[in-house]
Amino acid sequence: MKVFKRLKREGLLSHCDKLPFPVIVIDPDCNVVLMNDKASKKFTRQEGRSKCYEITHGTDRPCWEVQGKYACPVKRLQNGEEPYAHHEHDERDFHILVAEKLDEALFMELYLDSYITDLISELRFLADTDGLTGFYNRRKVEEILTKEIERSRRYGNALSLLFIDVDNFKDLNDTYGHQKGDEVLKKIAGVINRELRRTDYVGRFGGEEFLVILPETDADRALKVAERIRRRIEFEDFGIGPVTVSIGVTQLKGGDDIDTLFNRVDRAMYLAKEKGKNRSEVL
Repeated sequence: MKVFKRLKREGLLSHCDKLPFPVIVIDPDCNVVLMNDKASKKFTRQEGRSKCYEITHGTDRPCWEVQGKYACPVKRLQNGEEPYAHHEHDERDFHILVAEKLDEALFMELYLDSYITDLISELRFLADTDGLTGFYNRRKVEEILTKEIERSRRYGNALSLLFIDVDNFKDLNDTYGHQKGDEVLKKIAGVINRELRRTDYVGRFGGEEFLVILPETDADRALKVAERIRRRIEFEDFGIGPVTVSIGVTQLKGGDDIDTLFNRVDRAMYLAKEKGKNRSEVL
């Protein structure tokens, strides 16, 4: 790997400290000769204990003596079995260790467990999130709605939806440009978010459309939430004159599935448009 050639040429410590995961460098006798800052925080190095297995596993014997030779990637590298090696501990925590042979005397262990776990969490977050508003994207909010419908059926709790559409948004984009349109959407998202409870869910459903899920909320209470949001947006300063929204409101009814529920809240929103916009309608 190119990175290891650079490490050898330009200095181990300076580069190891730049890596976003714990790194330990050991010699053929398993003595730790270098730990980067993240490794020092992950592992406690006690006086008189300098072996890698003492520091990382808290054992007095090498890993290959305790769990067999395949438990130690460095041992496999020393035996020339692999150009690089890894090892997984799956009994308690997700853990991957990769060892790379730097030269005949040094081996580098990269502890990627928490780094990979954090990376997976970040990728999941990005996969579920609309990049502009920070709300859930359409796929994720539909997934949440399906679960909330099931939960409402199971416990007999009310469930309501708001479908919010920005009025005349195409004209806004045509007049002020898409960058200003994005700024307006972000500001509207902030208004919506401030009016919701921590137990509510909201997603960007389309270009200028937002779907709000209100668990344990009947249609009357949902309408009050919708009206608070509508008025806040109407009187918000967007720097381009008034911006308004039309909001559909509906409550889960007997026999509803996700399609019938959404179709009804969608019709309610279009009814608000037909009645002059900048209003909320319940169906």
